[in-house]
Amino acid sequence: MINEKKRITYPKLFWLFMFGSVLGVLLEGFFCLFHYGHWETHVVSVWGPFCIIYGFGAAGLYIGAVLMEKKNSITQFIVFSLIATGIEYICGAVLKYGLGMKAWDYGGKFLSIDGLICFQMTIIWGLLGVLFSKYAIHYLDKIFNKMEHKKWKVICSCLSVFMAINLSLTVVAITRWSARHYGAEPVNRIEIMSDKIYNDEVMEKRFVEWRFIDDDMGK
Repeated sequence: MINEKKRITYPKLFWLFMFGSVLGVLLEGFFCLFHYGHWETHVVSVWGPFCIIYGFGAAGLYIGAVLMEKKNSITQFIVFSLIATGIEYICGAVLKYGLGMKAWDYGGKFLSIDGLICFQMTIIWGLLGVLFSKYAIHYLDKIFNKMEHKKWKVICSCLSVFMAINLSLTVVAITRWSARHYGAEPVNRIEIMSDKIYNDEVMEKRFVEWRFIDDDMGK
């Protein structure tokens, strides 16, 4: 049985998703600042400072930490490594083979597969999972226990609606961005409106690290 205080609930996962999404933007920004000498805002949403891949990762870490709370560190490391690497590959494959795009490239790194995953990141995911499970989850549960008030539930509901609209628009905008690039015309009013509001210039500025595969091939 999972401890009642650590039960997996939608509000907990939602707040982790939101916090992880914002934290991801900050982490990517500081990495670019120290590595390249300038700040870059890496988002995966058309509205707001959200890198939703990190958001899903944070929620996933919590689920894994709760379900594997009684497991030893080695087992946790292996499971977190494999699951996170699998998710990273699936997300990258959807972009690469579904949309003809890429948002990261591990090409040239040790044991890289299709440039979407590599041994180094697999190790990092596993270590993050173990550290999260051993340390962060206990502090998070204390915070969540203080967020049981009705006002937090109302805020959660409102932000959930906002993010549902945000992510729906993001899917349409990215899909149309790719379709335009490969010559597909809009077929309905939603796509026409998306092409007008989220044109190539807007998308390139918003998704600064994203590239089309055929552009790289032509270099």
